Amino acid sequence: MQKHSAAAAILAAALTMNTLPAFAAPAENTAAESAAILSETTRTTTDAATATKTAKASATAKGATAQPAAKESPTAAAPAAAEPNPLIPYTSYDEMYSVLGFRPLILPKSSGYELTDAFVIDGETSDMRYTSRYGLPEQRATFSVRTTRKANIKGRDAATIATALSGIYSVSWLPYTQDGMPLLLAEISPTEFAACWTQGDYVFSCDGQGINRWDFLYNVASNLLDLTAHYYSDN
Repeated sequence: MQKHSAAAAILAAALTMNTLPAFAAPAENTAAESAAILSETTRTTTDAATATKTAKASATAKGATAQPAAKESPTAAAPAAAEPNPLIPYTSYDEMYSVLGFRPLILPKSSGYELTDAFVIDGETSDMRYTSRYGLPEQRATFSVRTTRKANIKGRDAATIATALSGIYSVSWLPYTQDGMPLLLAEISPTEFAACWTQGDYVFSCDGQGINRWDFLYNVASNLLDLTAHYYSDN
C-alpha cells in the first residue's frame, strides 16, 4: 500500500509541476445511455379526384351515366435511411468479448467502484463506466475505462492517439513513466482527470470525474496499470 501511495504521490507531483491553464469544457464522445438513433420517415400522399359527368340529351334515358373519377396514385417519399448507432449497450461481459475479439480492461471491485454501464463503440472499442459506491448519489465520482486495439486508432503520435481513444479534446497530455510503463496524463479540471497508455497490441484510456487528483492517480497506478501489465501481452 505504501508503494502504491508513493507512486500516486509522484504522479500527482508531476501534474502539479506542470500546472495547466484553464481549458474550455472538453467535447466528449458521449451518447444518451441505451438510446438508438432514430430517423423520422416523412410520407406525403396526394389524392386528386376529377369527376366528369356526361348526361344524355334525351329525357327518356333510363339513367344518367357518369365516367369514374380519375384518381392519382399516392406518391410516398422514400423513408430516410437510419444511421447506425455507434454506441451499443451490453449487459454481458462475454457478449462484449465475442463482438470485440478481446477482453475489455475493467476497474476491479476492490477500487470501490461498481459497473453501471457497458458499451461497444463502432464494434471496436469497449467503454466500461463505473460509479463510486460511496457518498451521496448526486456527488459520487464516476470512472470510465476504454480499450481497443492499436490497429483501430488512426494516429501517429501518442497525444493524437490519446485524444482519439478518450474523446477528450483541448487538453495538454503530459508524458510520464510509472513502473517502466509510459503513459500520458491530462488535467481537464480540478475534479476531472484522464490518462492513456499502451500495452502490447492494445491502447487504454480512462477518465475520472468528480474525483480528486490523488484518488484518480491511485486507481490508475494501483489498479489499471497493474492489470494491463499482467493480463495484456503482445499476442
